[in-house]
Amino acid sequence: MDGHVIRECLYMGIMYLQIIIFMAFMISKTLELEKTQRTAVVYWGVAGLSAFLFGMGIQYAAQQMIAFLDQKAFQSEGGAIVQMYYSGVTLVHVVQNMMPALIATAFVLVIYRGKRSTKVFVSLLFMLVVAVTFQFFSEITYIFFSDGDNGYLRNQPVPIVRSLIDFGWLFCIICIYRKFLETSLKNILETAREQIVHIITISCLAYIAFEVVKGTLDTYGITLMAVDPGNFLIAVTIITALILIYILIYWSIFKVVTVSASSAKVKAELDVASKIQLSALPNKFPAFPDRKEIEVYAEMFPAKEVGGDFYDFFFIDEEHLAVLIADVSGKGVPAALFMMSGRAVIRNQAFLKMKPGEILKNANNQLEENNHEGMFITAFLGILNVNTGEFEYSNAGHNVPYLCKKSGEVIPIPVKSGFVLAGMRNIRYKTEKIILEKREKLILYTDGITEAENPQKDMYGAERLMEALGDCTEKTVDETVRKIVVSVENFAQDSEQADDITVLAVERL
Repeated sequence: MDGHVIRECLYMGIMYLQIIIFMAFMISKTLELEKTQRTAVVYWGVAGLSAFLFGMGIQYAAQQMIAFLDQKAFQSEGGAIVQMYYSGVTLVHVVQNMMPALIATAFVLVIYRGKRSTKVFVSLLFMLVVAVTFQFFSEITYIFFSDGDNGYLRNQPVPIVRSLIDFGWLFCIICIYRKFLETSLKNILETAREQIVHIITISCLAYIAFEVVKGTLDTYGITLMAVDPGNFLIAVTIITALILIYILIYWSIFKVVTVSASSAKVKAELDVASKIQLSALPNKFPAFPDRKEIEVYAEMFPAKEVGGDFYDFFFIDEEHLAVLIADVSGKGVPAALFMMSGRAVIRNQAFLKMKPGEILKNANNQLEENNHEGMFITAFLGILNVNTGEFEYSNAGHNVPYLCKKSGEVIPIPVKSGFVLAGMRNIRYKTEKIILEKREKLILYTDGITEAENPQKDMYGAERLMEALGDCTEKTVDETVRKIVVSVENFAQDSEQADDITVLAVERL
């Protein structure tokens, strides 16, 4: 083994060692350690020593293999056979350049904490940076230190100079990363840890593709060290194009993954908010198992994860049952928050044992006082004496409820539609009264029922609702509510639900 071969083997061993040190530093700044810091240093020390020895060995083996394949290609006459040998040379280049990535990734999987996909993704991302650095920026710099050429390729600088150039570029990459990119990458990994598993294949293929293209160019002498200006420009153009493509790919991936992860997080939070909202409304049925004179049932289906509709029912005293249904302007989180506030205010006022009109008047003034967003609530509030059937009620701009009489007739209850809540102070609301006979039902609902649309943009309307209530006398309150909901769903077919749907039924037994 002559001195030149030994120097090249030492250079390759040092290059492998530099890559391992670079990877150890970059990944330690990006991922959390699974092992202790001392153990991690030991592991990376073993990785560095292994890489140094392996780099020398693979350089010697690669030189022998390339020399053998070049000789076979030179002796061959068939074009296909020659191409096969040159493909073998390319494969040797690719394997030689990819070995540090395999070594580093193997140790990263052991040393660091987190999902396997995240650790592999980060390792391959940094190895792609190493490949671009060594095989583009370093080679460009080699040109300025070349001492001649052989007619086809410029002579490479001596190994010690190349090692110093490689080290200088790696140091520059570390500084750029620490200054501008470290925080962003860590935030992306933290935000999108669940999504990275879906893009790991892209990072693998990107790294392999770069090494294959660069190895192929090296095999055919189209390199940055080429003397021929044409070959040099082709190499610069191809590698530059690859770098720009990878920058765009990774930028797009990070944007999509970050948006996707943020959406998933928001959806998870909204799901929790939806559960909290629904749990705040009475949802255990039978609602009053110990009361034989009354039966109540209600269902609500928000158009979004959280909605602006709400209902409530509760006994003010032993014989008076308050029933409430309301609809907040808008949908989503703002409507849900205003809904919770409105429900609490009306409920608190109801326990003061006033007439429904007075309750709505006081609630309106309280809600209007802090209504900086200009929202409003339509509401219907009734108080039923479960012993006598006297039902006093007041309406704040809400849909007129229906009365299912014992005879089977379905009629809207007589009511004056008042002004909405939270719109203007000191509005008067009229208290009205009917008698709810035994075996009769009250049906309260929001406009999500009557304004539901089918694919032809036709509205469900009051007539279809009355048809759905046609046999309500024979059904229980829960059967009545479910029949209405199913009727609306069948009418809407696959149309997107545009508004919250809420139905409440009360029957005096």
